[in-house]
Amino acid sequence: MSQTDKLSGQKSSDSARLFSPENYRQITDSSNPLVVSNDFQLYGIETPFMILLETCREQENLYNIFQFTQHSYLSSQIDEKHRDFFRKRPLHQHSCIEIMYVLSGAVTNYVENQVFTYEAGQCCIMNKNILHSEDFAGDFQAVFLMMQDDFIAQLLAEYQESDPNGSMHQEENLIFQLFTDSRNRLHQFDKVYLDCFPIIPVNDILEKTSPLLNTIIYEIINMKPGSLFFIKGAFSRLLLLMTDPKLFSINRIHSQSESQEYLFSKITHIMRTSHGRCTREELSSQLHYNAEYLNRIMKKHTGKTILEYGQSIYLDEARTLLADTDKSISSIIEELGFSNRSHFYRLFENRYGETPLNYRKRHRSEIS
Repeated sequence: MSQTDKLSGQKSSDSARLFSPENYRQITDSSNPLVVSNDFQLYGIETPFMILLETCREQENLYNIFQFTQHSYLSSQIDEKHRDFFRKRPLHQHSCIEIMYVLSGAVTNYVENQVFTYEAGQCCIMNKNILHSEDFAGDFQAVFLMMQDDFIAQLLAEYQESDPNGSMHQEENLIFQLFTDSRNRLHQFDKVYLDCFPIIPVNDILEKTSPLLNTIIYEIINMKPGSLFFIKGAFSRLLLLMTDPKLFSINRIHSQSESQEYLFSKITHIMRTSHGRCTREELSSQLHYNAEYLNRIMKKHTGKTILEYGQSIYLDEARTLLADTDKSISSIIEELGFSNRSHFYRLFENRYGETPLNYRKRHRSEIS
């Protein structure tokens, strides 16, 4: 077993549970670099970056927080009394950028005046003005990456050096734009955060991100000459993954927008990333709103129910696959999650006025 496998307490093929608390020794340190205001509404760090790893297994009464910086790492077990405090603490903001990335389970996150659920593989990137607090309940493991402006500037400089011609189009990248705006006085009071949803299977995402997180923590624990280069490199690679449109769909949300506009943005983002395969009940569970209310919002903005909007998404995908690929119609039907071939044909004909085969033939003849 490799050192990284030993660190994570798992076989390399198991990416669902990244870190095992039993593999870290208990550390207490009076010089905690996490600075909290007296009213618990502002959190700051005194180091270029900080990583918090939170593990919650409510049925086992296990509540654990690990804290990593380039200079130290420490851990704490949370008892029932302190857990109640964590659950009742006020919404807070950070003096730095924070990325919440869910490794397993589901995290309920209070963001401004809304409540959302983030599941494994999903992440939320918050600027300095977003008030938020995760609920220490249920069964989850999540990592929080906090980065100072100067550290972010160093990471962005790495991108510029590796991409001198600007082919990555940093100005069009929502994550890079959020980082840049955080240093811009014109945007100093903006309340903006990003939702990042994987568009490939969650296990595939975790297989890409887990080794990088392991590398960062391994290098912190075993600090040697050159460790900081590995740490910065792993941070840069993580950002590169999160900004890859083939891996993540990113939605920019301005929390001061009207409530229904705000929810509509959330609904459409989730529907797109699930390829239209998210039911009203699943949306209700994720967004913590009544399913019928969410359906009315969708109807108001699109004229379609959630079911009809979902159908339009996967039928548009079907049309693209028919026109742009040589995949068989049977494989397309299977890829889109249909178990009933005649049901797919009926929906396609109702929407486009012709069968999938005729659509493919006509499209190919128009091109030729």
